[in-house]
Formats: sequence, structure tokens, C-alpha cells
Amino acid sequence: MADTEDTVTMKQWLSFLTQQGATITAGCASSFGESAQDYPQRKAALCDLGDQGVLALEGPDSQKFLQGQSTSDTSQLDENSSLPGAICNPKGRMLTSYQAITPEKDKLLLVMHRPLVETTINGVGKYAAFFKTSLSNASEKYRLMGVSGPDCESALEKLFDAIPQEINQLCINEACLLIRISAQQFLFVVSIDAGQALWQKLATSCTPTGDAYWQLQAIRAGLAQVKTATFEQFVPQMLNLQATGAVNFKKGCYTGQEIVARMQYLGKLKRRTYRVIIDTVTPPPVGAEIHAKADNKLVGNVLTSAPANGTGSEILAVLHEDQAEASTLIIDGVTTGVRIAELPYSLSTN
Repeated sequence: MADTEDTVTMKQWLSFLTQQGATITAGCASSFGESAQDYPQRKAALCDLGDQGVLALEGPDSQKFLQGQSTSDTSQLDENSSLPGAICNPKGRMLTSYQAITPEKDKLLLVMHRPLVETTINGVGKYAAFFKTSLSNASEKYRLMGVSGPDCESALEKLFDAIPQEINQLCINEACLLIRISAQQFLFVVSIDAGQALWQKLATSCTPTGDAYWQLQAIRAGLAQVKTATFEQFVPQMLNLQATGAVNFKKGCYTGQEIVARMQYLGKLKRRTYRVIIDTVTPPPVGAEIHAKADNKLVGNVLTSAPANGTGSEILAVLHEDQAEASTLIIDGVTTGVRIAELPYSLSTN
């Protein structure tokens, strides 16, 4: 069977990354020769975000349609801002989480875990028939890159006239979309035709690094993402989305809104996302079960994980609140020493 155009462009991109020194694992640049021991010296890292995809909505009712599906208030989107959000099923469990951008009139781009693009279209596409909008998988029309680390802002200031100063602020530079998603993370969305040139430009000021480094920065920022292994498992507050601006409790109705609001105002939420430092150099897989050491009771699941410094790893995990002081947990069947670390935002439900 002949390769499709999308397959060809992806092969070309991975070939380009290989020429830049990348090791490709499962379609992503997993390393540029570094190891986790090098991470503390990485001050501004450039990562290919091959595990991320783009769901595009086009048409005059696109924003109106998303407003009825999203936990966030899409009316706040404009040419200078992006917006995190989630799409839930009627039971309030998340189909996906995303970062929304409106690059031009009547068009929205939702950046999310790549395998969930088609799943999300299948899940909410039936509602689009009542609106002047169309949903499509635009993952192979764009390249997604991340720049992160303690010196990422100063590195980008050398390359661009303007960069976002506030979290979720959007700047358009030389046909690429640049979003600040945390204090030390910038997301680039660029057309495939401009992808190689942008990578080479960024590489003059930032060190190409495997995608695990980006995941580590997301963990430290407390930014959890719905992935295939956690599809329809959690309500938004379990991923702390109410603390990161991805849930608006004053907007109108959306699918799952009643459940999400009940969790917020009745105070029944017993599980939420914690940043956990673990004593193992091999990060556990997404979705791995976490059990209490005392009675082997299931108390949580891994949301994302990354090696930290060559001697340990960090994870974001949904945990029952009674594990907030735990020093040992059983993660993916392995008894592991743990330390609950601080997040850069309040977990208050009020």
C-alpha cells in the first residue's frame, strides 16, 4: 500500500530530526544524545512534541459549538490569547484536555494528545451537525515544538521581537503561533512547510533535547493532560484543571457540566493531582496503578512521568487525599519511596 501524503510528510520530518541528531522512539524524538543526568544543566531546551496533535474547527459557528462542549469559556479566546480546557462525556469524565488557539476568524485549533484527536472527533462530531462548523484532524498540517527550562524566556528574546509574558498569552511571529503555557514552557505551532526552518532557528539559542525533558517541565508546572490510558477516567478537578484556568464555573451549560459543578460546590472530591518525586530511575507508564503500602488498596493512577536527574523520576498522579503525606507507595507493582512535592498553584476548591 502506498504511503499517504501525511505519512510521507511525517517520514520527512522524522528524517530531518534524525539528521539533527535525534533518536526516534515511537514516532517521537526521545533523545539528542543526552541522558537524564544532563537535565540539571539544560537551561533552554528545544523539544519536538511528536505525541501532540491538532483538532481543527472551521466555520462561523466553531466558537459557539466549542462553548457547548468545553469546560472553559471560549468567548474569551482572541488573537492575543489561548485557553486550556477539556471536553467531557455526560458523566463529567474527560474525553480530552487541550490548549485552544484561534489563529484567524472562524477557525480554532485544539492542541491535545495526538491519539485522542480522532477519538474526540468521533465523540462530539455528531453534535457539530447542528452548527456551521467542521471538525478535522489537522495533526499533519502543523509541527508542534516546545521550548522550556529556567532560561527559556531569555533564549527566545534573542530570536523574536515579541514573546508572551503571561501564561496563555499568544504571539504570532513569522507565521508561527507562540503560546506561553507555564512559567518555563513555550509551545510553538507552525505549518509543516515552515517546521524545519523554525527548528533550526530555535536550535541556535536552545539545546535540542528529547521529549522527556518537556514532560518533566510539565510535571513541575502541575500541567496534567488526558491521554489514551486515562481516557474517560477523571473529572476535570481530579487533574487540577480548576486551578490552571481550564474550568470556568460561571459560563453556560456544556456536556458534563452538572457533574463538574457538583464536584466543585458540594466538596465531594477526594482525589486530585499531586506532583510526586519517586526513588526510581525508570518512570512508570501512564495509567499505572498506585496502591497504598499498608493494605495494598488502590489509591491512584499515574498521569505522566519523566526521569529527573539520573537518580530518580517525577510523576503527576491522581491520588486519594489520604495519601498526601505518604512516604512509600506501590507504583506499577513496585514498592517505591516517594515524596509529595509542591505545585505552583493552590489546590483549594474554593
